[in-house]
Amino acid sequence: MDDVAAALGGQAGTVVFGHSLGAVLAYELVHLLSARGVHVERLVVSGSPGPWTQREQRATGLDGDEFLARVEEFAGFRHEALDHPEMRELILPVLQADCEMHENYVPSTDEPVSVPILSIRGGSDGLVSAGQAQEWQKATTGEFSYAELPGDHMYLVDQARAVLDLIGAESFGRAPRGGTPVTC
Repeated sequence: MDDVAAALGGQAGTVVFGHSLGAVLAYELVHLLSARGVHVERLVVSGSPGPWTQREQRATGLDGDEFLARVEEFAGFRHEALDHPEMRELILPVLQADCEMHENYVPSTDEPVSVPILSIRGGSDGLVSAGQAQEWQKATTGEFSYAELPGDHMYLVDQARAVLDLIGAESFGRAPRGGTPVTC
């Protein structure tokens, strides 16, 4: 986080985006940037409950096929790379660490950010409810907006253009151009 914060310096128009675990990482980054006096235009969180919400559905501690079945169940997505033994061997430990980090995440502070937050979720996300995605409103003293796009937890795989258009419209009042997008 320190390296990302240093690289951004004081660039204008910075929008920080994170999906799932990336959403809480992005939230922590915004706290760090704010403490360093870096202006962030907007925090965009996706597919994640509010930062103080512990996940009800857990996959931590499950092994192999049971873990992947649980992730597929609540994410509504399974990448074909997991069907290839060599790729599975590479991806599985990373995916397990990702789930464990998100399921055990505790915010570094109880203080909300002053940056406007846009929370997005897939309309049929079985992992994050609309209410949980809207809990991000408590994480800011600034503006809050909420949007749903078609799809499940991994909606952004098929909705990338719609996500970018939404971020551009919310953050800059236009389609995105210029500025510095940061993805967590």
